Amino acid sequence: MPARFLYYFGIQSQYPMKTKVPLTVILTLFVSIPAVFSQPDTVKIKQRALFFADSLIKTDAYKSWSAYADLAPLSVLKHYGGKDGFIEHIQKSYARTVSSIEEPPAEVSVMTLKSKDDQWQCVIRESRFIHREDKKFHLVTYLLAQSKDEGETWRLFDLNYNKVANVIFMMPDIIDDLPIPEPYTISEEEELAKQHAAATPVGKKAAPKKK
Repeated sequence: MPARFLYYFGIQSQYPMKTKVPLTVILTLFVSIPAVFSQPDTVKIKQRALFFADSLIKTDAYKSWSAYADLAPLSVLKHYGGKDGFIEHIQKSYARTVSSIEEPPAEVSVMTLKSKDDQWQCVIRESRFIHREDKKFHLVTYLLAQSKDEGETWRLFDLNYNKVANVIFMMPDIIDDLPIPEPYTISEEEELAKQHAAATPVGKKAAPKKK
């Protein structure tokens, strides 16, 4: 130990009451600084998840099925007997998600983000509109995303192509308490009526329409 270091503490030890607080602060900093720097950057993790979600949505839109399947969890591919079986399953349900006109890009947002057993999982909400026979529908689906490299790369499964109840069979390592809503499709009229009913106070009837 350097003589200067020993000399400093030899002099300071004459004043124990004065050195107690500074030493405590220093020790606290040495303990807390590593803990701060070890915290995961959840903002970055969410951004990476949304980046991969956008890639999945684009491969779906352009029917790039091989690239689409490469973004799916390996356990999901295995559930369908491999990549080809998974692609065949997606293609059977694809038609009901296609719009008859060009639509605005889908909106995506991370609803829930959790980590467990050296992996991250999250549920991403995808909201977009489609038109069928001059009727407008709001399609809301959920992407179940999984990362095993600290949120750097992600594999995703669009729950619009399956039931939430079947997820446990396709992804046995799914985090138990990860809330996964059911996807749905609702017409514009139904959605407006639902919003109006929610905005109307309980016990108060909507004003009748004038003839």
